[in-house]
Amino acid sequence: MNGILELKGQLQEVYAKYSKYIDKAIQFILALITFYMINHNIGFMNMLKNPIITLGLSVVCAFLPPVFTVLAAAALVLGHVYSVSLGMVLVTAIAFLLMFIFYLRLAPRTAIVVLLMPLAYMLKIPAAVPVAFALVGTPVYAVPSAFGTIVYFMIRQVKDSAATLQTAEESGFIADTMGFAKQALASKEMWLSVAAVLICMLAVYSIRRSAVAHAWKIASAVGAVLYMVVVAVGGVALGVKASYGSLFAGAIAAVIIGLILEILFFAVDYAKCESLQYEDDEYYYYVKAIPKVGVAAPEKTVKRINKRDELRNESEVIDSDELRRKTKKPAGGKKKPQAKSQQKAQPRKNDPVYEAPERRQAKKEKMTESAEHLLLTRSLRKDLNLDEDGK
Repeated sequence: MNGILELKGQLQEVYAKYSKYIDKAIQFILALITFYMINHNIGFMNMLKNPIITLGLSVVCAFLPPVFTVLAAAALVLGHVYSVSLGMVLVTAIAFLLMFIFYLRLAPRTAIVVLLMPLAYMLKIPAAVPVAFALVGTPVYAVPSAFGTIVYFMIRQVKDSAATLQTAEESGFIADTMGFAKQALASKEMWLSVAAVLICMLAVYSIRRSAVAHAWKIASAVGAVLYMVVVAVGGVALGVKASYGSLFAGAIAAVIIGLILEILFFAVDYAKCESLQYEDDEYYYYVKAIPKVGVAAPEKTVKRINKRDELRNESEVIDSDELRRKTKKPAGGKKKPQAKSQQKAQPRKNDPVYEAPERRQAKKEKMTESAEHLLLTRSLRKDLNLDEDGK
């Protein structure tokens, strides 16, 4: 566990340092996967399936807010649907327009959920998205989760109805449009999935906010099981076929994602939980305090050795031959000119002008004392007016 917490701390440091670039990379990858899934499932127009267009559109969306990725995905879906039927384009465009007007325009930051929900259905893990966003978010994310579910089933309805609509005659445009709208909006499986997503998200959020121990683990497990039960029981009641293997695998994936999110955002030590009580003039306060778990990464101590200091402490070795060669007189009896700093002769001990350093220091101190004594005497004479009396 300590190793996981240390890895968490290192990841947080890396993200804090390079958050701007990491966010752009995540947006690019999400946009690329979204456009690839759309082209793979309803790739009716060959021009839009070009990998260069998909890659360029993903790069552009990486530098824009997430809501522009949603709008680009909607435009890509409408482009593919246009090559099949104008009636289908009309119904799909109205559905996208209503979503944008009534929600995405007011809460553009939640647009990423609209992208993740169809991807989760395509990966057979639809319960993972409501469980994850109920753990780290608020019930507001239930609305884009429902919109994402509707978008997925509309795309699947387009794929299933494409063969019939491509062979339809132009005289049956209105009938085909009404038929597609009825099939898309009256899908029992779609509304059952929407209900399962909403119930799962509200249950996970309620349990996560409660004061019970291990609330996040319980919320993840209950949400995954509840989603699976609602879809299975509702499928039996409404006559909708459901793959129980995919439901079980999706529930397991949702629980695993919930555990990972708990480590990243809610790592606490329930063994050290404390219940505290406070009061004032009007209320009593009962507080449950749970300490967070955090392990700091070990700091590395680096000892630096200065080679210059080492060389300075070493004794200097003088080559006698090299010294004799440098001090040797040049040919012709002429002395080699010396530098100005070397032209001044230094007195030797045997010279009469030589004076020992101790005597120079004593003489200097004596002169300093004489000067101080003279100044003090003058100061006293001035203060006592002795000069004026002498006059």
